[in-house]
Amino acid sequence: MSPLTKLLVVFVTVMSVLLVALVVPYVAQTEDYASQITNLKSEATAARLSASLAEQEKSAVLAGDSEKSALHSQRITALTSEMNQLREQADQKSGEVLLGQRELNQLKAELSRLSAAAVQDANLLTLTTGDLKETRTSLVDSQTKLVQLGDRNNELESQRDSLNRQVRRIGEQMVSLEQDNIALRGSLARVPKKFRTDLSTGTEAQTPIESSVSIAGTVTIVDNSASGQLIQVDVGSKDGVEANMKFLVHRDDQYVGTFVVDRVESAIAAGRMTLSRGQVVAGDQIYTGPY
Repeated sequence: MSPLTKLLVVFVTVMSVLLVALVVPYVAQTEDYASQITNLKSEATAARLSASLAEQEKSAVLAGDSEKSALHSQRITALTSEMNQLREQADQKSGEVLLGQRELNQLKAELSRLSAAAVQDANLLTLTTGDLKETRTSLVDSQTKLVQLGDRNNELESQRDSLNRQVRRIGEQMVSLEQDNIALRGSLARVPKKFRTDLSTGTEAQTPIESSVSIAGTVTIVDNSASGQLIQVDVGSKDGVEANMKFLVHRDDQYVGTFVVDRVESAIAAGRMTLSRGQVVAGDQIYTGPY
């Protein structure tokens, strides 16, 4: 065999070895690439499916987000309106707070004025209390003096009543003396002059009596007859009245005359006027007894 042939054989052998070394990895790599392609196709299919699902999910999410966005918009609108109302209410409350603050300031000023007035009233009350104590003391003194004056007034009234009775008794005596004087003058005028110096007088008539106790009453009936005035009074034997008892007749403090009892019953008495300074009428008072 020629060297060229050997060289060619060697070259072919080497090339075969090289070709085998190159083809075997190539074939193996080619099979690997096919498997990878298959896997990639499967992954691509799964990816497309996932993408489709993701798109659907995205669409659903977008639809839900749209509804939520609409609800949120409505909620925002409602909240905005409510916020505006609250803002208006806040403004209104702020105005009320300002008014309340003004009223509070006015009340504080009024309280200060009332406090000052209360202090003045307290001072005035202190002064008034002192004056009241003095007035009370003065009132007690005045009441004591009033009681004393009342007692003195009662004493004076008693003295006045006694003096009035004395005046009426003196009036009676004056009238009696005047009538006796007139009667004596008439008698003396009828007696001869030469016998007047030897004349002595006397009477057989019964002398009227006076009560030892005070008896007072009122004239109830007056009868004017030719023989004189006959009267009836509202006191009788149960009051101590007796026949021939003498009473003074008076109208208030004025002496009217003298009444002598002729007839006595239990609750009434009647008699004649023996001395008279005026006309006796029903309602006049009668009295007998000590002054």
